[in-house]
Amino acid sequence: MRKVLLTLVFTLILLSGLLADDYYIGTGTGNQNFVPFYGYSNYGWSKFFYTADELQAAGMTGTVQITKIAFNLVNTNWTTYVTDNQKIFIGYFYDSNYASNTSYPGTANHTQVYNGTITWTSPGWMVITLDAPYSHNSAFGMQILWENRDGSKLSGPPKFTHTSTSSNYRAVYKNSDSGFPTSSSGSRTYNRPNICFITPATDVPNPAILPNPADATTGVAITTGMSWSSGGGEPVDYLFSLWKTDPPLSIENNLVLTSTSYTPSTYLDYGTTYYWRVIPRNGFGAALDCPTWSFSTQPDPSITAFPWTENFDGDSFPPNSDWQIRQGVLTDPVSLTPSSIWDQDDWLNIAGSDQAAAVNIWGTVTNWLITPLFNITDDSQVLMFDLAFLKYNQPPTGTPPALTGVDDRFAVLIGDGSTWSTANIVREWNNSGSEYVLNELSPWGQKVLIPLTGHSGRIRIAFYAGSITSNADNDFMINNLYIGHHLSEPQVSLIYNPDLEACQLSWPAVSGATSYDVFWADAPNGTWSFLLNTATPGYVDTGVATKRFYKVVAKNPS
Repeated sequence: MRKVLLTLVFTLILLSGLLADDYYIGTGTGNQNFVPFYGYSNYGWSKFFYTADELQAAGMTGTVQITKIAFNLVNTNWTTYVTDNQKIFIGYFYDSNYASNTSYPGTANHTQVYNGTITWTSPGWMVITLDAPYSHNSAFGMQILWENRDGSKLSGPPKFTHTSTSSNYRAVYKNSDSGFPTSSSGSRTYNRPNICFITPATDVPNPAILPNPADATTGVAITTGMSWSSGGGEPVDYLFSLWKTDPPLSIENNLVLTSTSYTPSTYLDYGTTYYWRVIPRNGFGAALDCPTWSFSTQPDPSITAFPWTENFDGDSFPPNSDWQIRQGVLTDPVSLTPSSIWDQDDWLNIAGSDQAAAVNIWGTVTNWLITPLFNITDDSQVLMFDLAFLKYNQPPTGTPPALTGVDDRFAVLIGDGSTWSTANIVREWNNSGSEYVLNELSPWGQKVLIPLTGHSGRIRIAFYAGSITSNADNDFMINNLYIGHHLSEPQVSLIYNPDLEACQLSWPAVSGATSYDVFWADAPNGTWSFLLNTATPGYVDTGVATKRFYKVVAKNPS
């Protein structure tokens, strides 16, 4: 009996050295994406260490049992980033610098603590649960060897906050696309990642930290999700609540989540203040004194006054910051980046004041021009615009457009403006079976009318120009965008009085029209010049001594 008692006392003394806590090393706010791994290489490894002094300064004493490690990410352009075949090894380390030892260390004298897939979330602390607990005596330094054996790469790799170790090299990395690199030396760096070592819980967890959006943030996008980081204490799950008070509405009430993020099932409302709370829990219970955070969404930017027009004649392109220019292939899933070759150019490539939005298609082109946000409350309205198809930099009277672009396509899409898919296509011109044949578009421009039936609510309209092969070299142009009610084209009668050099125009009143714009040109496909706006269905143009052509456009500003 006494022997058993002594054993029990010895066991309690030993376990007292395995106190639960979270140990943070590094407070720097700079960031790098090479250590622990670089996602934009197919393969790679890194080794980095933390000295005994650093471990003890973080609070480690004696032997510590580590069940999780965490790195602090700062990416804001994605919420998840998946890496397969990641291996983590931990071992003892006795030096204070990688003086020249930049070779792959191998896994001998290391313990493998993780092998599998990691789905990174950002921003905030990303926690990795080890496959098995790792015990470390803090009297000695610790080295981590990370192997990225994914075999594929993704753009926009995770960026990790780091703290410079000044004149001491405490991290080495090596990357390769051709295979796992073990034969050549790596690169030393002072920029070692900030880290947190997490031990088993002995009490309820701490409140969550690092809310995103940060507390009291304004101007938040309605597509935003919420994320946070563990405040320590080994939380197992979180109770998530989200609500607003004007009008009062509970969106989520103590929803159980095992992740540190939440994505609403529908977009948030514009111009609204939201409140949210996260309560971490573990086997000992729920965290105490958890704060309530808030944020306010951006004001509603939707255009509500119709008819709406855009002729691209202004001094800037896109016309204002509410427009978007993007690049990305029109295949599901659609992924867009903020760049494009859409630009402002002379309408029909005829020098003058009449400008248009234009894009040149010749090689690999995946370019989007996206309108501001509209709030359509009456879907009996229509979208109208002029569309022209020309040889690059040639007017209609010059070299005709090349007809060899069998892969070329031009599409109009209508969607919510936050996500796009092929299901958003409402009209497409191509040379591969579409009802609307791209090669049959006119170099002189033609009027396109697309009903907005079924598109009520907040929408954006996207114009997509795409090509995957270098063949034809053509320009696509759009001009005179219009959203509003469709008015019939006035049927104009013209009588010329040579004695008075006067042209008398008349037309029947168009139902719904409140006025008419009158234009003239010296050729049927020439450049149209504005004459006047009149409320009456008729006009006499005097002093006309040469041939002149006219067109009349019915208008309704309501």
